Amino acid sequence: MKRIKTNHIDAIAEAKKHPRYEEYAKEARARIVLATEIYQARTKKGLSQEALAKNTDTTQKVISKVENGEVNVGIDLIFRLAKALDIKLQLGKTAIL
Repeated sequence: MKRIKTNHIDAIAEAKKHPRYEEYAKEARARIVLATEIYQARTKKGLSQEALAKNTDTTQKVISKVENGEVNVGIDLIFRLAKALDIKLQLGKTAIL
């Protein structure tokens, strides 16, 4: 079987040509920031994913997906997570929680 060489730089350059690339990139960055904040706050409080799930009325699987940036998180869950983890929630200069 012949192996096809791929060039990641070419693939990235090609992706950047997509008309919605910047929008997708911003969404991905937001998911990564949220995932990191949730993970760090949870581990700082010494909570397992299972314990956080129980405190936020969701499942461990959902917490895992949030922490891995695999899911778009609804505002209701964001509020429950922020409250359970004592995280300040802010939009622009306005504190929401």
